[in-house]
Amino acid sequence: MTRTRPVARAAAAVAVVAGLVLVDGWGPAWTQAVAAVAPAGLAFLVAASRLRRRPAALRTAWHLQAAGVLALAVGYAVFQFALLLGGTPGFTLPAEPFFLAGAVLVTAWMVLLNRGTRDRAATVDAGVAVTGLGVAVTALLLRPALAGDPDPVQIAFTALYPVLDLAGLGLLLRLRLSGRAPTRPAQLLAASWACLLFGDSAFAALVAVLPVDVRPWLGLPFQLALLLMAAALALPRSDDLGTGLPQARPWSRTHWVVVGGAACLPPAVLLVQGVAGVPVDWLVTGVGGLVLSALAVSRVHHAVGRVQQQAQALARLARTDELTGLPNRRSWDAELRRAVDDGGAVAVALLDLDHFKRLNDTHGHAAGDAVLRAAAEAWRCALPADAVLARHGGEEFALLLRGDLVAAADVLADRLRGVCPAPQTVSVGLAVRWPGEDPAALMGRVDAALYRAKATGRDRVCSAAPTG
Repeated sequence: MTRTRPVARAAAAVAVVAGLVLVDGWGPAWTQAVAAVAPAGLAFLVAASRLRRRPAALRTAWHLQAAGVLALAVGYAVFQFALLLGGTPGFTLPAEPFFLAGAVLVTAWMVLLNRGTRDRAATVDAGVAVTGLGVAVTALLLRPALAGDPDPVQIAFTALYPVLDLAGLGLLLRLRLSGRAPTRPAQLLAASWACLLFGDSAFAALVAVLPVDVRPWLGLPFQLALLLMAAALALPRSDDLGTGLPQARPWSRTHWVVVGGAACLPPAVLLVQGVAGVPVDWLVTGVGGLVLSALAVSRVHHAVGRVQQQAQALARLARTDELTGLPNRRSWDAELRRAVDDGGAVAVALLDLDHFKRLNDTHGHAAGDAVLRAAAEAWRCALPADAVLARHGGEEFALLLRGDLVAAADVLADRLRGVCPAPQTVSVGLAVRWPGEDPAALMGRVDAALYRAKATGRDRVCSAAPTG
């Protein structure tokens, strides 16, 4: 049953499209009128029936969408009624205000759904797709179709509808790329806007170039667009459009094809115009190429910035102990090696929390972690800025003193012992580096001093021998 469901849906879709083609091309006037009005009416009924289920925070957006579809339905009814009365198609019909209002309201719906999105990468990628597609539509279809048209009203309306279609498609793509549009509703809505764009630009231009009269089917793209929109709105997951927080999405194959393919459209337009021997539209392709270049630079800048931030974050994680926020063992070893190589005075202390295993066994690891964090914070606050305190491993911490601080090493070590959060105590081993002593030998003497502090009663500071 699961396998037959997609086949049944495909067969139903083919049957609907075939029925619309037959009605638009050869049906009587009244059936053509019904076929033109029914998809918009269906889309409005679906939109209105689901308004109460839409998220309260986005209710205004969904009301705009329903109002826009209603305006389109009224526009198609007025348009078909005028045709039945003997009117002729054109941009000055009474239906035009309804079509324009519907397109604006549906675009405003997408604007409101995008309002909570702060995703620069998705914005730039959607801009690339829309710019490339806009260059192709304008240079290959709109400009040639309007080259000899002196009517400014028709020019304005011919250009306005594709602009609104591109805006809606770009806003939907931005929503999808930011992770705030479920896959199936987004796909159906994208197909809907593609049909609208085709109907508002490409399909109308075919009238002038195809040998077959396609004027009876001029309404077909719009009928399909509204049916696709109704299908998208009927899906339960359409409620999730524009909800949730933006999520970083890995680039899928579709992402590469859409964004990368759109970026290649301006040079493809130049090739098509050159091969066809028609005048090259340098203004549209030039401006579009400049916009795409700026978007590409912005995208690369953003991507490089993200990579640098991630690299810095990874470097911090590699050097920092996650529990206490102190430098970890790797950072400590590097700091000790650097201090020894500099050749100045160096003192090292190891601090080991007393009976820490007993604390973990009795009160649990959460209590042990709390003690580690509290001790690290207390010691960090008690040390001078030039001192280096690190988590050496487990319940053991390491202290590095350089320069003038070496003379006060005993005092600082005892201060740390004294501020250890009660009732926890700490044993401290301390050593001053001998001339020429390497880090391993120095740490061996510190470790021996720590062992004596624990062996002689704990909660004390023991220093290694001052001379070699």
